[in-house]
Amino acid sequence: MPDLTTREDTMIDTILVAVDGSEHSRRALEWACDMAPRYDARLHVLHVPQAVGHDKTLVLGGAAISVKTSNEDVEKAGHDVIEAARRIAADHAIREMTTEVGSGDPARRIVECAERLDADLIVMGRRGLTNFGGLLMGSVTHKVGHLAPCACMTVR
Repeated sequence: MPDLTTREDTMIDTILVAVDGSEHSRRALEWACDMAPRYDARLHVLHVPQAVGHDKTLVLGGAAISVKTSNEDVEKAGHDVIEAARRIAADHAIREMTTEVGSGDPARRIVECAERLDADLIVMGRRGLTNFGGLLMGSVTHKVGHLAPCACMTVR
């Protein structure tokens, strides 16, 4: 099994980090920010709002909003998640990082993004937030793990 703490055994050029504003995704991003310089890897951060509860609520950056919320509100919440990710990356001395906000099924968008970027590693938190402020059962992480075209790292 390759040692992910050194570059000798493994080549990682592109790391895709999926974030949702949860504590687990923050830790996943921090882990990726620590690893990217060790491999001289490019870091790409993706946020995809997730529909929850019969499409009545969207989870955006740790906050739940009604689907009736305007597109502007959805865009702002997505922007807030990405801005928080940029601050975390800056705190870890990451100078260059690409970001995007996607839409639709989070697992499929993550997998499609990994394919488009030819990512070597997808890093995700083990769980995300629900509209009740609790924890989702990791269904997105589980689905990505089965569909991903590359290695996946799940961070607690």
